[in-house]
Amino acid sequence: MGLFSVRIVRSRSPRTGHEHDFYIIDFPNWVQILLITPEDQVVMVRQYRHGCGEVLLELPGGLIDNDDGNPEQSAKRELLEETGYGAEELVLITKTYPQPAVLSNMGLTYLAQNARKIAEPQPDAAEDIEVCLVNLKRIPEMIRSGELKHSQSIMGLSLYLLLGK
Repeated sequence: MGLFSVRIVRSRSPRTGHEHDFYIIDFPNWVQILLITPEDQVVMVRQYRHGCGEVLLELPGGLIDNDDGNPEQSAKRELLEETGYGAEELVLITKTYPQPAVLSNMGLTYLAQNARKIAEPQPDAAEDIEVCLVNLKRIPEMIRSGELKHSQSIMGLSLYLLLGK
C-alpha cells in the first residue's frame, strides 16, 4: 500500500436530500514538535517541499510510525532525527484536522520543554534538512510577513503564542 489512498463516499445532504459523491484521501496521522530552548529560540527546520516547489521553514515533524508505539514516541523520534535534540517530556498542545474537507488524518502538535541537543541530525535518505534556531520574539513578524508559509507550523506557533505558554 502507498502513502495514501483515495476513496469515494456517497452521502445524502440533510438539507436537500440529494446524494453526492465525496472524495476522501486517507493519509497517515502525523506529529510536529514545537521546541523552545532556554534561550527562547525555536528549533525549526528548513527543507524543500515538493508539493509547493519551495524551501520552507517549519517545525520538525513527520508521520506517526506504528513501530513507535504511540504518537509521543513518533514525535521524540522525529525530533531527534531531524534536529539532534532530545526531550524527556513532550506535552500535547493540540490535535487538528489539517484539511478536513478531503483529508481523513489528524496532526498532533507537541511542545518539547527542557530539550537539549544530544546528537547530530540523522534525516531520512530523501530529506535535506537545515536546522535553524529562530528567536521566539521574531515569530509573529515572520508570520505576518509571509516568511513562514507552512500552515501547520503557523498554527502551532500561533497557538503557543496565543495561550501565552
